[in-house]
Amino acid sequence: MQKKAVSLVAILAVGGLAGAFAARAADEPQRDTRSPSFEQLIPRWELGDSWIVETVSQPLQMRGEAIAESRLRPIQWQFAVQRFEKALSDDCYRLEVKCLAKGVPQPTTVLWVDKKSLAIRQIQTQIPVPEGFQTVTQSYEFSSGQPSPVLGPLSALPLDLPLFSGNQAKGMQSFMYETYTGPPGEKAVGELGFAHQVEQQVEPVATEQVKGLIHETYTKSLTEQPVVEVKLKSGDRQVRQLWQPGLPWPVYSKNGSTECRLVKVIPAEEKTDR
Repeated sequence: MQKKAVSLVAILAVGGLAGAFAARAADEPQRDTRSPSFEQLIPRWELGDSWIVETVSQPLQMRGEAIAESRLRPIQWQFAVQRFEKALSDDCYRLEVKCLAKGVPQPTTVLWVDKKSLAIRQIQTQIPVPEGFQTVTQSYEFSSGQPSPVLGPLSALPLDLPLFSGNQAKGMQSFMYETYTGPPGEKAVGELGFAHQVEQQVEPVATEQVKGLIHETYTKSLTEQPVVEVKLKSGDRQVRQLWQPGLPWPVYSKNGSTECRLVKVIPAEEKTDR
């Protein structure tokens, strides 16, 4: 919310404090008044679209120089909208995620995202085991019928998605969803899902605060396309994201142990032109 600076300065000037107030205000980051609407932030995915993100993880058990060294090894991942499928009765985008590190064919991850609300309905991924990799599936249900933001199960590859809706107001909102193991519709009789309450807060953010966070490819467009900050919180998990209109994924996200940056977007039409 913008401060009513004009009236305050006028009052303080009478007491000879205008200069001090102005100096203090100059040190405070100013929020961008050109904040885009929810409608502008909703990703527009088309079949064949893909994008690349780069992650840098910081192992929690490491300290000092070991942390600095570990952060020098970024990993790139490619997200691709491969096809449309159903999760339960919902039409979903099927997003396939593969690691681009040389000689690392696994793990592979697949997301099913509701076409209408862009809420995550299912995540299938692989976890390392002594024999190789084991595929695990986690599904998400919204018992109230109200879609919800979802915090994904992986920390090294952030898959968290907020809920963008044109009729929502900025600020803090609360949602509920349930998770259970296995594909949608295959929950065993009597099996209870784990209930999660997630808080979503959306606010405009000062351009100066994000220039050092996002990839240089998207820094150039900040003057025309200011970003919005999204914070998601569920229990002791917190996620911070920066979204820019017209892009399929947050330009920056951080979940406490991993930072993620969008580095390249490859629309479907560019592939067909090659």
